[in-house]
Amino acid sequence: MPYSKQHKQQTREKILHSAFNLFTAKGFDGVTVNQLMQSCKLTRGAFYAHFTSKADLYSEVIKHSASSSKLAELKPDDVTDKQWLGELLDGYLSIEHVNGTTPCPLAFLATDIVTRDIGARLAYANAYQGMNQAVINFANSYTECDPRQVLALTAMIIGAVAIARTMDDQQAIISLLNACRSEAGLKLGGI
Repeated sequence: MPYSKQHKQQTREKILHSAFNLFTAKGFDGVTVNQLMQSCKLTRGAFYAHFTSKADLYSEVIKHSASSSKLAELKPDDVTDKQWLGELLDGYLSIEHVNGTTPCPLAFLATDIVTRDIGARLAYANAYQGMNQAVINFANSYTECDPRQVLALTAMIIGAVAIARTMDDQQAIISLLNACRSEAGLKLGGI
């Protein structure tokens, strides 16, 4: 009896979740398909029922994690524009984010992405552009926003999290995140 669509989707989600955790911890080259499927308690054959290659999976992990991030979950009807941007900065530039409680592929895979295939780089670039466009859309609704400022700010907050992940000194991490939060708030209208 064939698996239901729901079962297939649940299996795919399980693989994506496990792959994100492994890729963010070990990088693309540090993870094999066998290790991935072992962590999911699934067979190697199950992998190929959902993905054509590890590079295909990597691209899908970036898309999936970006679309299920806190940024993607915040809706304009839930909060005001200023609150939305404040929540984005507070969540993104937080110790929890640095520690991987709510990881973003843009910060967690930043150094890994330059060596990947074109599909993975395109998925990363699309996720980054999507983040920029979301910030621009919200910022423009209450003040005129220069898209170049948004590019600089998103690069800053992604870089801040990536750098903070390399640091051991908790106070230095907090100082870095607070400095970037303050600078971002000033640039985006005193959030």
